[in-house]
Amino acid sequence: MGGYGGSSGRTKDKCYYNTDGRKVTDKNAIEAAERYISEGKFVLFLHENPPERRPDLLVEYKMLVEVKGIFSTNPGQILKQIEKASLQIEAELARYPEEKRISGKIVIISRHASFEIGYKAVYEGYQEAKRKDQVHFTLEFWFHGEIHIFE
Repeated sequence: MGGYGGSSGRTKDKCYYNTDGRKVTDKNAIEAAERYISEGKFVLFLHENPPERRPDLLVEYKMLVEVKGIFSTNPGQILKQIEKASLQIEAELARYPEEKRISGKIVIISRHASFEIGYKAVYEGYQEAKRKDQVHFTLEFWFHGEIHIFE
């Protein structure tokens, strides 16, 4: 359960289920997954594993993806979201044996009114995260279908 591929024939009106068989309700994770699926990639929605949180997606069995929808223009709040996302990915990666390690990615979906406002806020939060050595994964900024990679 919970695996969807680009040729699965699934339509947007149907429900997604995670690897625990529960309905996925995170709209940000669904938006990211649908983009990957439209690119022909296989996507698993990962179930939460309390007390630890997990990343939202496993793409092509080789990349863990944590998705955050961001409204805030406060770089400090964005820094906190980047830190949370990194911890979620790191906790999941620790479950893999060293020889089977995969990569991780943080996707920030901008819910800002304009590209400039969102990009500036996320960039400043990202720079602060780098300064604090909290950036351990690729960070992508998505705005209305465009992807910008912070490195």
